[in-house]
Amino acid sequence: MIDYRKENFAEKLRDYDYVFDTLGGQNLENAFKVVKPGGKVVTISGIPDAKFARSYGLPRWKQALFAIASHRITKLARQAKADYSFWFMRSDGKMLAQITQLVEENKLKPIIDSTFTFKQTQAALDYSRKGHARGKIVIDINQDLSKKK
Repeated sequence: MIDYRKENFAEKLRDYDYVFDTLGGQNLENAFKVVKPGGKVVTISGIPDAKFARSYGLPRWKQALFAIASHRITKLARQAKADYSFWFMRSDGKMLAQITQLVEENKLKPIIDSTFTFKQTQAALDYSRKGHARGKIVIDINQDLSKKK
């Protein structure tokens, strides 16, 4: 276990097959110090690259822009001999149904840090920006609606 407030994971870890980055920035760059050659770094907060643009069928000029914007990250991936992917989150009913099934079968356990009402959305956003949540931050819109009935 690594305490992110006291230790830099990139100084402690080595030779991982996969790194899943949720923060981007310096954390994403450090992921290439941790992944082993032939490994893979996937991010949801980093920079989309040309490969991402091609997979979404974007025009060549947009692919070129993504290639320029992600130059630093793709260079780090090449140096680490690792694969880099930007994972774009999107609504997908079929995938959500599969996740629901995994939760219901206790094969996947969501970790909830805290729950806020819809009226507390700004407080939830402020809390999220602090970056210290240990799980998901949930905004329960039903809580406010049920009080009106």
